[in-house]
Amino acid sequence: MHRARMHGIVLKSLKDFVVDTYDTETWRAIQEAAGVPGKLYVPVSEYTDEETLALVSAASELSGEDEGDLLYEFGRYAVGPLVETYGVHVDGEWTGLELLANTEAYIHQALRAKQLSEFTPPKLQSKRLGEDAVVVRYGSDRELCKLAEGIIDGVGEHYGEHYRTDHRSCQLEGDPHCDIVVQRAEEPFAAD
Repeated sequence: MHRARMHGIVLKSLKDFVVDTYDTETWRAIQEAAGVPGKLYVPVSEYTDEETLALVSAASELSGEDEGDLLYEFGRYAVGPLVETYGVHVDGEWTGLELLANTEAYIHQALRAKQLSEFTPPKLQSKRLGEDAVVVRYGSDRELCKLAEGIIDGVGEHYGEHYRTDHRSCQLEGDPHCDIVVQRAEEPFAAD
């Protein structure tokens, strides 16, 4: 039976995010609550979705943070490690929007092509909407679209770009996928 797997760089980054945001003791408490006390996460290994989701749930419960808010902040944090790890698949001339538009074609497909890997990144479709916008269609049984939103904003931060996003459809609201329109902005968007 094929089980969905999360790449170790995501779990290693989750640990680093928790330690940097809170402390090492909080990470240990999260692991204990998730039933994986003391487990080490290696960037080049793979781990079950159940384990990943248990860690996220425990982190939300122990921190008192809404799970969606926690996933969003983690997504922003994770961009640096993800770009460093998968940089071989990223054209050095790309802007952040070009990276978002090409993630599926150049990064996820390459990772799925590994013969021995069970790593299952989410399926993304993207379409350019002119020079300054892209729509990202996210679909995954994990329903971690808040993580995807955080990664989108983290990509903008990484590239020094400002984005306005519009989450037009959402799996968390019963839609079959999420459509997130990302538009480059001249300055940061101020929430009302």
